[in-house]
Amino acid sequence: MGRIPPVSAIAVALIALFSLREASADDLGKCAHQRDLDKKIASCIEASKLTSYPWILRWVYRELARGYRERGEIQKAIVSYEQSLAAEESESVRREMQEIVPLTQ
Repeated sequence: MGRIPPVSAIAVALIALFSLREASADDLGKCAHQRDLDKKIASCIEASKLTSYPWILRWVYRELARGYRERGEIQKAIVSYEQSLAAEESESVRREMQEIVPLTQ
């Protein structure tokens, strides 16, 4: 009783890796295409935890901001736009954020 054979350890690692990718792809898909705002927001939040790539985070936070904006949560939308810009600067994201800032006044 002691060692795990190397083949088994590699198999477990590969299964874990593929499971993570599946969850991430599913959350990214729901973040992009979900019509139910609560599910969209939850999927975007989960997707933001599963990636560290700036160009993906920019997109995820932008979708999250759009979900909050549609739900009428303008302050949360602004925070998400700011997170998007912090991940990677984008003029189009900045314009979207600036369009909703007057709604807070």
